[in-house]
Amino acid sequence: MKKLFPVALCAALIGCGETRVVDLNNEKEVAAMQNVMELEYRDWTATAEEMTKSMINSGAFAKIKNPVIAMGEIKNDTMQRFDTDILTQKIRKTLVNSGRAKVSSSFQNGKSAQDETTHNVRATRGNSEYDASTIVSQGTLIAPNMSMSGKMIQRNLKLQSGWFSSVDTRVEYYLQLALTDVKTGLTVWEDEKPIVKEGDHAPTW
Repeated sequence: MKKLFPVALCAALIGCGETRVVDLNNEKEVAAMQNVMELEYRDWTATAEEMTKSMINSGAFAKIKNPVIAMGEIKNDTMQRFDTDILTQKIRKTLVNSGRAKVSSSFQNGKSAQDETTHNVRATRGNSEYDASTIVSQGTLIAPNMSMSGKMIQRNLKLQSGWFSSVDTRVEYYLQLALTDVKTGLTVWEDEKPIVKEGDHAPTW
């Protein structure tokens, strides 16, 4: 029986390390996800939703005829490595699907993504291999009249409640976004969304 104990222990440890696939369409499963100190799915989703709602409700789009947004760079000034397109793509999707504004895919602003096909198709003008009537003519691209930019900041604060208590960390993330009228260079909307977490294993430099 004693020989079986190490085997049972190994089996238990293996069982504890099993991977669980989360159904993101199930609200209860998402709510039951293990909390982490890093930014994760729920943070990106909630932040994008709140920021987009703030942008639309501000009336900024009503002040500009046919608003077309160039998605600028959102700088990552946190202690984590991640692509901020995780956030901008969610904002972009909500804005386009809302019908309140359009997003320029042909214009590259900073490190924002650009649809290269739009320009590659135009580069085929004069190529005899293509039917000229199927290639778009000059002067059809729509330039953006608004630009969105921002920054993600992280601040770590040490917490200690008593002499014998363990030291935890409060991690404060701040997402700052601004929408600029390209014609005037004036900011027509801006907002800041804090995300605060407390625990151990905080992301550091």
